[in-house]
Amino acid sequence: MSTMKHFAALAILFISSSLPALAQEQKPAQEQKPDNSQERPQEHYVPRFNTLMMVTQLGHFKLWYAGAVQNWALANYELTQIRANIVDARKLHPDNSGSDMSMMSQPADELDDAIKAKDSAKFVKAFSKLTAACNSCHEATGVGFIKIREPRLSPIETSPFSDESFTGK
Repeated sequence: MSTMKHFAALAILFISSSLPALAQEQKPAQEQKPDNSQERPQEHYVPRFNTLMMVTQLGHFKLWYAGAVQNWALANYELTQIRANIVDARKLHPDNSGSDMSMMSQPADELDDAIKAKDSAKFVKAFSKLTAACNSCHEATGVGFIKIREPRLSPIETSPFSDESFTGK
């Protein structure tokens, strides 16, 4: 069972790490040249709500680990990415009941304060509130079976494929 969890964690990591590359490969609408033979409406990639939530979950994990090793620059970056995912979810999926994540604002603000103060104790408390808010949202929207928890160990740090430094040095 442990091997299956590790495999799933690595699969999510690989899938989510390919998403930014796919987004970068797409040219903005004004740069795309129309095909002279056929004029078609331009299609834009819109990530599924589930995809945004998976990327947010990975960011939640990375935020926790950045706080654990007191890499405040990385913690700030991951919190910014989580907030951006929440904005994108609301904007891209307004009819999805899960896209209203307003209950995340206060814990995110508390995390921001802890990160700016470089206060590990405040960070731990605020992170617990953020995790609880995630789970409350899941319960409220009928996906309570998706339980977010504070990580226990880093599959990123122990992965032979990771070249990311979490120490801030």
